[in-house]
Amino acid sequence: MGNIMKIKNEEKEFREKVVEILKEKNVNLPCPRCSGRNWSIEGFFNQPLQQPIFWQGLAIGGPSIPSVVVICKNCGYISQHALGALDLLPKQHKIGGNGD
Repeated sequence: MGNIMKIKNEEKEFREKVVEILKEKNVNLPCPRCSGRNWSIEGFFNQPLQQPIFWQGLAIGGPSIPSVVVICKNCGYISQHALGALDLLPKQHKIGGNGD
């Protein structure tokens, strides 16, 4: 049980850090669909990048963009913010980064 509580606490702290950084960056506009102002952080996506163009095949295990998922509590609109752009990834995980 101790490990589960530790993980939940770390996740809570990480979500709080995301909120803090979004506020610092003045991410405060209302929902573009319903003008709602109540948002929640529901989790995270890892979006795979397709290069070259998609119809040439699907790359499995290639580069991706980890992002936080922010959802409007009124209409369910989903917004994403790249964790690397928020400086929330270790250097080796940033797009174009090689860990330097």
